Amino acid sequence: MDSLYATVDWNRENLIRRFEGEGMVLTSHAFDWIISHKINPEEIISEAKDKGIWLIADEFLEEFLDGRRAKQEEKPQLVEVERKKHIVSKDIDPLLKIHTESDVSGRSTCEGILENFVEYFNGKYSNLRNILREREILKGAVPIEVARKNKGEDNMRVIAMVSAKRESKKGYRFLDVEDPTGELTVLISGDDSKMQLLYDQILLDEVIGIMGRFSNDIFVANEIFQPDLPLDNKAATADEPVYVAFISDIHVGSYLFQEKEFNHFIDCLNLKGNNNDIFDKVKYVLVAGDLVDGIGVYPNQEKELSIPDIYKQYDFLASLLERVPDYIEIVLAMGNHDAVRGAEPQPRLDNDIGAPLYDLPNVHVVGNPVTVSLHGVRTLMYHGTSLDTVIGNLASCTYSKPETAMIEYLKRRYLVPVYGSDVISPERVDYLTINSIPDILHCGHVHTNGYAIYRGVRIINSGTWQGRTKYQEELGHLPTPARVPVMNLQNLEVSVIHF
Repeated sequence: MDSLYATVDWNRENLIRRFEGEGMVLTSHAFDWIISHKINPEEIISEAKDKGIWLIADEFLEEFLDGRRAKQEEKPQLVEVERKKHIVSKDIDPLLKIHTESDVSGRSTCEGILENFVEYFNGKYSNLRNILREREILKGAVPIEVARKNKGEDNMRVIAMVSAKRESKKGYRFLDVEDPTGELTVLISGDDSKMQLLYDQILLDEVIGIMGRFSNDIFVANEIFQPDLPLDNKAATADEPVYVAFISDIHVGSYLFQEKEFNHFIDCLNLKGNNNDIFDKVKYVLVAGDLVDGIGVYPNQEKELSIPDIYKQYDFLASLLERVPDYIEIVLAMGNHDAVRGAEPQPRLDNDIGAPLYDLPNVHVVGNPVTVSLHGVRTLMYHGTSLDTVIGNLASCTYSKPETAMIEYLKRRYLVPVYGSDVISPERVDYLTINSIPDILHCGHVHTNGYAIYRGVRIINSGTWQGRTKYQEELGHLPTPARVPVMNLQNLEVSVIHF
């Protein structure tokens, strides 16, 4: 070790601060690289300045080392022949279909006028009514206007949207519902425990089927139906042994981004880690939003950023993803921290801010929500911002088990059940109804891994790559960072890899 190398301050924080003082970002992987190659950081800084480089990452460091070698006298070297490992997924042709009709990108019609909101609610009601009418018992459902004209009939059926829930001083529980023809007050029988439990689970703005009879002007319900999934629903599987890795909430740019663990994940995709018997079959990586931490997403966020520039956050993300083998297809959806509108559905990232991502040939940038098919297996990707509302309104759902709230999406066949609690852009086409049943539902947002199977649908919440924030500490919420669910699409079995 030469004397110049020996005098360098190798304290990690001091070294990172030295680069930050020059307006540069030193990645954890680059830090380890500099130490392993015994490079004086001042030489790195000097050359980066000359080339106008701000991100000290692998590509720049390799170029630096190549330049240093070129200046040295060439020496004969032994050529080591390495026997290449057979990579299963490399020999499998990609069968990725992005269902563009499910993505609002380039198709937004919202002008923010009253007519847009009327069209939105009418469209939501119409879509969910059609799903409910697929049930044999609800095929004879009539509009509220017609039901009022036939008050004497028993077992009358209507399909309506819930506008209010209320309880009288005597303990009677009511639903106020409506359809395009009128309004109705529904009484929930206090003698039926099943109905009382269902009442507790009903959210405002959801569309339900109701069977009952009139008592004066009150509709007394004896049964309530949610759109839900068929009991006999079965998921599709792939014909080949092809795997998909699910991740979300990377939060590049946050000082809590677990960069070392994420680099370990990328190393595993390059078969430079453990579990090669799994990773050599990974053909796809699906990312359910919050690619970066963003700027100005919440008060005082700038104090928690390691990269306080939105363009540089996406540049850094691209520098990480370009290390993923080019035979692996990556789908990047949006989340509430990404540089797109907050109202859902969200269009994909502008190709100016996200330019380096669009330059990667195996990366596909999409909106939120979006449906993709992988070897015939249909996956609905939704970031999951409305999970907060569902968990906050239903006692049966918790942050520690996000899959419980995701099941509620499927029961309602809708991704943002409550209007107003979450911001919705009223589009002419309703991108939030789950019209076609997915084989897999993939969400993120709550930073906690969760898994379930509900009526044939595999439910996955893929957690996060961000450490525990102060806000999460205040709430007592424990995230589960750096855990990657990997699914075998041939049998839909999931392995969870901890990094």
